[in-house]
Amino acid sequence: RFHFSTSYIKVRFDGYMDGTDDLSFGEVLWSPEDEPRTDENFPVVPTVITQEAVQFKVAYDLTEQWSLSLSIPYIRQETEHITDNNNFDPDFKDFTIVSEGFGDIEIGATWLHRLNQNSSILVNLGFSLPTGSIDETGDTPSPGRDNQLPYTMQLGSGTYDIKPSIVYSGTSGDWTCGANLNMTLRTGKNDRDYRLGNVYQAGIWTRYALTDWIQPSFRIDGVAWDEISGKDPALPYDPINDRYPAAVVKPDNFGGTKLLALVGLRLKDPRGRLENTFLEFEAGAPFYQDLNGPQPSEDWRFSASFVLSF
Repeated sequence: RFHFSTSYIKVRFDGYMDGTDDLSFGEVLWSPEDEPRTDENFPVVPTVITQEAVQFKVAYDLTEQWSLSLSIPYIRQETEHITDNNNFDPDFKDFTIVSEGFGDIEIGATWLHRLNQNSSILVNLGFSLPTGSIDETGDTPSPGRDNQLPYTMQLGSGTYDIKPSIVYSGTSGDWTCGANLNMTLRTGKNDRDYRLGNVYQAGIWTRYALTDWIQPSFRIDGVAWDEISGKDPALPYDPINDRYPAAVVKPDNFGGTKLLALVGLRLKDPRGRLENTFLEFEAGAPFYQDLNGPQPSEDWRFSASFVLSF
């Protein structure tokens, strides 16, 4: 009745897009000696963004149909920056910011409905609690030190979020296939007067039992998310000219859609009590992105997970 899992995911962003067009760092970076300031160039440009998370999850089966779960993530984010403005402190010509800590805890209830011997539907209703910090600070080119960091560097949403999902899976011979729909629905604004965008994700996948121990897989995911509503008043902003120092500080430069292709490999021992225990790896990248930009674009992602059931 108990299920324990640990998963690790790493996502790397490298480059920018506006809509479906790729942008170079030079096109996003404002060079005051060569060009006027616009809504699409910025004195500070995050270049490579790396986001990592380790999630610890425990679930308990109340009955054959109902189970409860608790998930706790630990997050680490690192962003490299470049500037091309002589008005900045020389220490910030190139600089890196790191934030890390526990993210938003999620609790959930899951209902399993078996359609027949080979297929089932799994319905989950999760609730995300605002336990992750939205007050992360660091040294930036803004005046002073220990300044409020952009939205991308915070560890939580700051809001109570509803996270419903439904998963279908079916087995035929050595093949297993499925489809899923997940949503993250934000409620209200947080203590910093903004709300992250809702997230909608849908995917299809298939897995093949090459042997009793080895199961390769392939998955297509589609993700859509909304722009940020409101604005953190602690982040730098020029209200007279309606200018932001970096794209990741501008709420309108969030949101978009992307499609990802991912390949995976599941390793499991089919014997005895370990038959529901497995180790899985997955890696992939977007093959289509349409972003409200200029916005950092995803380069690739990798994940590894270990599930123990008994």
